[in-house]
This record gives sequence, structure tokens and C-alpha cells, in this order.
Amino acid sequence: MLAEFCFREKLVNCNHGAWGAVPRRIMKEQQRLNEQREQDPESFYRYVIDDIFDDTIRTVATFVGAKPENLLLLESATVAMNTVLKSITPKLSPGDKFLTDSHNFPAVRETLQYICNEESGLETITLEPPFPIESEDQIIKLFTDALDADKSIKVVVIDHITSCSGIKFPLERLIPECHKRGRLIIIDGAHAPGQLHLNLESLGADYYIGNLHKWLFTPRGTALLFTQPKHQSTLQPLVISYYQRSPKLRDRFTLMVTRDYNPIMCARFAIKFLNDIGGLDAVIEHNSTLLNWAADMLAEAWGTRVFPLPPTMRAPMMRLVQLPPSDKLKLDTYEDVRQFNKKIFDTATLHVFIASLHGCLWVRISSQVYNSKEDYYYVRDVIREMLLE
Repeated sequence: MLAEFCFREKLVNCNHGAWGAVPRRIMKEQQRLNEQREQDPESFYRYVIDDIFDDTIRTVATFVGAKPENLLLLESATVAMNTVLKSITPKLSPGDKFLTDSHNFPAVRETLQYICNEESGLETITLEPPFPIESEDQIIKLFTDALDADKSIKVVVIDHITSCSGIKFPLERLIPECHKRGRLIIIDGAHAPGQLHLNLESLGADYYIGNLHKWLFTPRGTALLFTQPKHQSTLQPLVISYYQRSPKLRDRFTLMVTRDYNPIMCARFAIKFLNDIGGLDAVIEHNSTLLNWAADMLAEAWGTRVFPLPPTMRAPMMRLVQLPPSDKLKLDTYEDVRQFNKKIFDTATLHVFIASLHGCLWVRISSQVYNSKEDYYYVRDVIREMLLE
């Protein structure tokens, strides 16, 4: 399976969750679309792109359990989150609050901070999940207690799978609790498509955001935004273009003329690739089995532990393992962590991700179809050599 991808020689990538990876056959389709466009740019944008784009939306909608008319395809989860937050902010009043948690993605945190300022009068409440998390009930209680205690909370922003820690939040239980209390809920599902089965219509979030380039093999710059029909009339793009007044959601967002839509339109080929290699069930089974083995092996080899989570709250393809203590390692700032990640790569041509959580240092590993047990043995030996010997 490794031959399906374009990795440089000797590179070991155990951090797929960061940027994803595009199979060769998807890259061929992207290049074919690029050439088709450049053979006759005017015809491509005026007459061809609409049908291809609509076919792509239908394909993605089927994959994630959504009606095509409720789905947008955008450049990234960050673009989608900004779109939603900046569309709903005008409907809020000074003193209204957002509720989120400390495991959210930094870009989401920054966007909330940008919106919640002295001028707007809006605020953000950030919850700290317990450590260790022992049950889904703890998370449900954490959020519902906060909502019950503060009626000024109007919007909940929560991950489906957290980027830094691989926690899968119990959305099937949490979303109804938010709605029962009259709150909007926005789901950051950046890591979910291709890692989890999704049925966005039945899940019921007001807005659901997900990347397709992380776990679904699509070229970078591809994300989805699901919006309940009752919110669509007020959802506005970040950039205003020709069809701003269109009542059709798709037109307001996806007819920006010279924008490069080809990565997005490759999503249909990425879903076909996933089905060709066995389908989502088979990929989840393969990757989760490999990941569980790798995490346990690393924890045993280093004399540490896997990030403690209930089985129902573990992401299938991302896991944290605590690093062994070392006098050689001092990671007090983000730049310290970045430099250590770079040192690992410069020394060993290896990609993992080092995270600091709850007073401990952890390595985040991912598993994808191109990984093998040898990759994680390599992680074991590289880290042990850098920290312990």
C-alpha cells in the first residue's frame, strides 16, 4: 500500500493526522482536471464546472449522510468555522457567551478570541475536561452543568475528535442536551471524515465542519460544511462575489469564478479509492488494530502509559503515548515543542507530534493504510535513543 503514495525515500510518517496524504491515483485525476481546465479555461468555468461540482457534492453527501442541499464544500475546516462564527455573531447580543473546552483546535480558539472582544461584548467560557476521563457521563455532566448554570451561553463549539489528544466526544448524547436547553451547537469534525462513520442528518448538529484532506485522501484544501436548513438564509461567505443574493446556498459559496476547485472535485475519486481498498469499515479495522498495538507496544517499551480514555471515546486512528522522563528534554513553550519535533525529523526522517497535556509530554501517533509495525518500532527506537541514551 505504501507504493500508492509519493513519500520520499526513507521517510516514516506516523503523523498522518496533521496533513493527510494523497494517493498517486488521486493526484493523476487532479492533474487531468488541471489539464482539462487549461485546454479551455472559459468553457471549463462557464459550462463544465457546475456539473462536476454538483456530482462531487452528491457523492460526498452520500458518504457523510447528508442531503446535498445542506452541504457546502470549502477550502478547510478553518474557513468553514470562520464562516459559521462570523455569520452567527450578528445575531448575538453583548453579554452572550460561547462554550467550548480546552482541547479545541488553536485556530478555533483564536477565532473565538477575535470575535469575543470589548467591542462585541461577547465572551467565551472554556471548560477543562477531567483527567483522566473515566466515562462519557463525566463529559455530558461537565457541559450540561455549565449550560444550566449560565443562561447567557448561546452557542456550544466542540470537537468530534480532538486534534491534540484524540478524544472522541459523545456527540450523539451531547447534541440533544444542548438543543433541549435551546443552545446552538457547532461541531468541529476536522478529523472525522474518513476516520468515523457519519450520518450528519441524524446527528442533528446545527453546523458540522469536517476536513476531507486529513483522513479521506483528498488533495489539500478540501472541507465540508453541513448546515441545518433553518440556518442557511443567514450563512454568508467570507468573500462576497457575483451570486451573493442567490437564495441557493451552493451558489453563494461556490461560484467564485477563478478559484481552484479541482482539489475539491477530487473528493469523489478519493471516496472511490477508499472503496477500492476495502471500504471504510475495513480501513477503520486495519488502522485501529495497528494503532492499538502500536500504542501499547510503545508504552510498554518506554515504561509509560497510553493517554487514558474510555474505549468509546478513543479515536480509531490517533493516540497519545506518554514520553519517558528525560533530563535531556525541556519543552516549556510552543517553540520548544516545534523545535523538538523538527529535531526528530532532522535526526531520523520521522514525523510524529509531541504534545504537552496535563503536566506531561506525549507523542501523538496516527495510523493509516500505508503504515506498518516496523514504523512504530522505529518510533520506539528513535525516541528512546534521543531521550534515554
